[in-house]
Amino acid sequence: MNTFFETHRKTVVLILLLGGFALSLFTMLGDSAIVDEIAHVPAGYSYVRYGDYRLNPEHPPLIKDLAGLPLLLLPLSFPTDIPAWTTDTNGQWETGWNFIYHYGNNADLILFFARLPILLLYVLFGWLLYVFIRKYFGTNTALLSVFFYALSPNFLAHNHLVTTDLGIAFFIFLALATFGAFLVRPSWKTLGLTTLALAGAELAKFSAVLLIPFYAFILLLALIFIKAPPKFELWGSYKIKRAFWKKLYVYGLSYFLMMAGALVLIWLYYIPHVWNFPADKQIELIKTSLPDPRWGWLTNFLTAIAPNKILSALTQYLLGVAMVFGRVGGGNTTYFLGQVSNQSFKWYFPVSYLLKEQVPFLLLLSLTLVLSVAKLWRTKIKNYFSAFSRLLAKEPLKPIFFLFILYYAGISISGNLNLGIRHLFPILPLIYILVADQAAHFFANFKTFWGKPIGWSILGLLIFWYALTPLVVFPNYLSYHNEIIGGGKYAYRYFTDSNVDWGQDLKRLVTWTKEHPEITTLKLDYFGGGEPRYYFCNRKYDEQGHLIKSAAGYDCSKSIYREYHVNDGPTTGWIAVSVTFLQNAKWYAIHNGQPDYEWLRSRTPYAKIGNSIFVYWVR
Repeated sequence: MNTFFETHRKTVVLILLLGGFALSLFTMLGDSAIVDEIAHVPAGYSYVRYGDYRLNPEHPPLIKDLAGLPLLLLPLSFPTDIPAWTTDTNGQWETGWNFIYHYGNNADLILFFARLPILLLYVLFGWLLYVFIRKYFGTNTALLSVFFYALSPNFLAHNHLVTTDLGIAFFIFLALATFGAFLVRPSWKTLGLTTLALAGAELAKFSAVLLIPFYAFILLLALIFIKAPPKFELWGSYKIKRAFWKKLYVYGLSYFLMMAGALVLIWLYYIPHVWNFPADKQIELIKTSLPDPRWGWLTNFLTAIAPNKILSALTQYLLGVAMVFGRVGGGNTTYFLGQVSNQSFKWYFPVSYLLKEQVPFLLLLSLTLVLSVAKLWRTKIKNYFSAFSRLLAKEPLKPIFFLFILYYAGISISGNLNLGIRHLFPILPLIYILVADQAAHFFANFKTFWGKPIGWSILGLLIFWYALTPLVVFPNYLSYHNEIIGGGKYAYRYFTDSNVDWGQDLKRLVTWTKEHPEITTLKLDYFGGGEPRYYFCNRKYDEQGHLIKSAAGYDCSKSIYREYHVNDGPTTGWIAVSVTFLQNAKWYAIHNGQPDYEWLRSRTPYAKIGNSIFVYWVR
């Protein structure tokens, strides 16, 4: 078995990644726009087309740039003549609706071209996982890690959407892997690669700032536990004779160079993005985005340097970081286990992981934890430190990945944002790697008490179960939940938003209605990034025959579509409601005194479209 996989390892990886690519491609073609794409797609296009950063400043530009570049190949009309662009402060949503739907562009073609680079990034990520993990962990661990990643319903759900979630997972892995390589062989090459990966992570998503204290923590551990000084002559380090001081000098200066180098790269990358961004608009954005008086010192500093074309790039990056901290503090409306709150639930992420990760992988994870605890139980306490020292010096990726998982999970659980399992993407591949490493070693040597080597057979059954799941649930990956709760059709009882319903099934609803001609009127309360009128209605033209480029430019008189909201009260006929609105209505009913969907939630849906839109027939 080992010989087979060693011989055909590249073929296996290609089959896995191409299989995941194919599943995601066909899912992508059926998915309508999700909420965040309405902001991210026009922002990315405006960056690469106009060099203007007025849209979506709360996220860094790298992943949006990837989505925006292919759009330059299309003859698109961009709404630079509407108030959302000309006068509004960060009018990203209105600009997005107009660009994608109202201005006569082909919305599905825009989404396809914008999403394709993200899907290709998913393939590249899988290949780099294989390359890095095979080098440091071996072939079996590498193949099993890629298998878990490539066929994960969670990655298949998000690997084709224009968001920052896949991108941050990719760059966090690169940042940690190159940092581990630096610890093993400190050199200018590994220092440069670590700096480049860190900058990439910061340009992918602002949550990558968590790497800054984490790097310092790992270097502190290296200073304490790695006995031999690094063989890296760094600007006079050869003159330092004592091992401790040499380590302190090399690690400290290397850390400074990583941070400074990454900041310079980020700064340089931002310059073309803000070159055509008017200073007065940037200053207005700063003041609007930082209204809290406690941020007054930062507001004054940023507004002072904003008029300078070079310094405005740094201004924009620092503003984005500050906006994220403000966003985290503000919370979000979240439905969880029958409760709705605008504050976080401490059990949200643990339960999300338990219900949205595949059961065969959870079994392997449980086995890994039992084996690890048993091994620690048998080890004398005095040997812990020597074992950790050896790992950190020779195989640093294992402790680095493990500690980062604990670190990131702890921050996520204690934080104030519950936005779906996608926020755990930076640690999911790391968990796959550590579990794959333990499972590969265990099952290769597992025998029953009568001496029969059946380890590979058991692992094969779990692998078959894991591989079968994405085929069975296709294309409903975003709403995927495992067998513990009976699958995605019951997911609405536990979560909403990006864990279940992000607006991905609007086009599937349109297809469903065409298959049911008895539906002559459909009252729709839709949550997502799709525009129901774009798919259900005809377009309007003025007296000169020009398309009316606005939200008023639709003629729905001959359509079955009728816009409907919970505030319209109970009604009869065919009603379709996104489960996010269906469940979150509880919060607005309690706190804002608005009508609730209680009258509809008590009914059994006539149909469930992708598990995210419920269709009712009410007499």
